[in-house]
Amino acid sequence: MRGTAAHGQAHPMAFYDPLTGLPQRQVFIGCMEQVLAALAHGEERLGAVLMLDIDDFRKVNETYGLDVGDQILREIGRRLSAAIRPHDSASRTTGDEFMVLLTLLGADRAVAARDALKVAGKLHEVLIGQPFQAGGASISIQVSIGLTLLDQRSTKISQVLQEAGMALHRAEEKGGDCIVFFSSCIQARIEERLSLERDLSAALKASQLRMDLQPQHDEGGRVVGAELLARWTHPERGVISPAQFIPVAMEAGLMPRLTRWSLRAACETLARLQGHGVDCPISVNINPRSLLRPDFVSSVQETLERTGALADRLIFEITEEAWLEDLELAARRMKALNRLGIRFSIDDFGSGFTNLTYLRRLPLDELKIDKSLIQGLPEDADSQAIIRMILGMARQLGLRVVAEGIETGAQAGFLFAHGCDAVQGFWKARPMPVEAWVAAQARSFGFQGRP
Repeated sequence: MRGTAAHGQAHPMAFYDPLTGLPQRQVFIGCMEQVLAALAHGEERLGAVLMLDIDDFRKVNETYGLDVGDQILREIGRRLSAAIRPHDSASRTTGDEFMVLLTLLGADRAVAARDALKVAGKLHEVLIGQPFQAGGASISIQVSIGLTLLDQRSTKISQVLQEAGMALHRAEEKGGDCIVFFSSCIQARIEERLSLERDLSAALKASQLRMDLQPQHDEGGRVVGAELLARWTHPERGVISPAQFIPVAMEAGLMPRLTRWSLRAACETLARLQGHGVDCPISVNINPRSLLRPDFVSSVQETLERTGALADRLIFEITEEAWLEDLELAARRMKALNRLGIRFSIDDFGSGFTNLTYLRRLPLDELKIDKSLIQGLPEDADSQAIIRMILGMARQLGLRVVAEGIETGAQAGFLFAHGCDAVQGFWKARPMPVEAWVAAQARSFGFQGRP
């Protein structure tokens, strides 16, 4: 929609603001009507309207004069035009008030709202981040932004403008220089998510994350392996569950950084255990898309060399997602890592619809039965049948099997009776700091050799 302004010579100049060159209000409203019409006819791509106002702009005019004020307004128009996406549109509607129309935000309302708030934050920074040079002075401004979604519930232009205006008014009531979403519930949820994204990014830099260790035991109660589990203790929020911060990392594009941290932490932990004489394989969850990155194998090799960790003591737990996108590429990368000595385990096995072809074509060493299949044991007949089938198939393929989420001796007993190699869960041990586990093992001498 930005192209409307770009082709201004083909339209009467009355449709464009003579000061900024941006489309005037009636053109902007015409663009909004197109979005609403598309939504009414089943279009699933949502939009948003941002209403921007320069806080106390009257003081700029009074202090520096109207010419300087006009220069700033022109520069605001230029910055907005440069910052918005090609299919979005900006308009100067009145005086020091501007509006921006965002389109193609997606079909999910929560995701569209989050993305719209991100764009609003970017535009806010574009306008306030650098002072304006006008009339020989360097002038900083503050900007209030109100925003609302254009979705299937938006039936009238007047309703959308009213919502954006109410959000802008609330922003000004809060003291200005802020962004307010029309729906307070959505705003609170999105702001919390964005805040968590920023905090997680900072946590990766500030070493707020750590790895806890949960051991795996065989039928005789001996430790035959352990899984490292990421833990985040926020300085203000306290403990944040991986179930909460892993999805945030995935949506925020932080998974490559989190994977690098996990790999480094796993190798450092493994080297530390080796230094204590603990010869125990360590499992760590690796983001499956890492296998598709061209530098991943070399990165793993460098980390192993730098830390001195033994590759054949390291197990990468991955999910089916790794090969659903590109089976052949994932297989090549896994085989390259396998040649270094690293072993592979399918995590959460049985929680989805596994294509059994993968078990034959990929260099796998282990299946990890998902805890959801364990909960009904030993009483539930369906759970029994599924577990027996998995264990029998694993034996035929020569795969080791670990069951996770074990909470009772009865569950463990059934699994061991049908050929499960190891169990992991609260029944034997909760996740604990690595140092505490090493100290406990040193006292009991419960180490097991190389399985």
